[in-house]
Amino acid sequence: MRARLASALLLLVIAAHARAQTEDFGVWLGGFVNGKLPPALNDSSGSWRLWFDIQLRFGDDASRFSQGILRPGVGYSLSRAWTVWLGYAYIRTEPPYASTSTEEQRIWEQAMWSDRIGAVRLVSRTRLEQRFVSTGGQTGWRLREFLKLSVPLGATWSAVLYDEYFYNLNSTNYGATAGSDRNRFFVGPGAKISPEVTIEAGYLHQYVFGTNSPDKSDDILAVSAFWNY
Repeated sequence: MRARLASALLLLVIAAHARAQTEDFGVWLGGFVNGKLPPALNDSSGSWRLWFDIQLRFGDDASRFSQGILRPGVGYSLSRAWTVWLGYAYIRTEPPYASTSTEEQRIWEQAMWSDRIGAVRLVSRTRLEQRFVSTGGQTGWRLREFLKLSVPLGATWSAVLYDEYFYNLNSTNYGATAGSDRNRFFVGPGAKISPEVTIEAGYLHQYVFGTNSPDKSDDILAVSAFWNY
């Protein structure tokens, strides 16, 4: 029985790998800011928050710029753990991450929960996006579910693990198809270099589900800096 189960699991792994007809190596760099708005722009409890991230992604074996993201937003703290957000994003995408150069505007909303269970920090985020892409006139709706764990390994270092799943809620004339879009899995170390700044660097695997094209598997070196104030 155990041998049959092991064989079935092995066949599933082989089948999943066989679907990934194209592979690429990339380098992704990101900077993330998250903190309270200045007192002059805030309420008496300091509940209003600022979000900003900028990302540069290099594909085709990290030989060329393939995507850039600018994403500002504002949030409101509902409690110590819960925050709700609203924001905008501009995305420029080049091959190999798109068949042709595209510009995209997004509106995004999200609910985020962040707290500790013992020494482990957990972050859960649900994000909804409305996507406006230059190669089509329809609005794409996409849901993203994100879960992250950070396990401290002393005063400076931590082990970081996260997974994010993307699901298209509708099909569009710019190429999005309703259903599973992609999944991102990350593992690597984090280093706290000051009370407000953390650097995380590690391996990120992105699996893109193709509809009218082969699936795509990306192996990525991801380096991110976080400033939380």
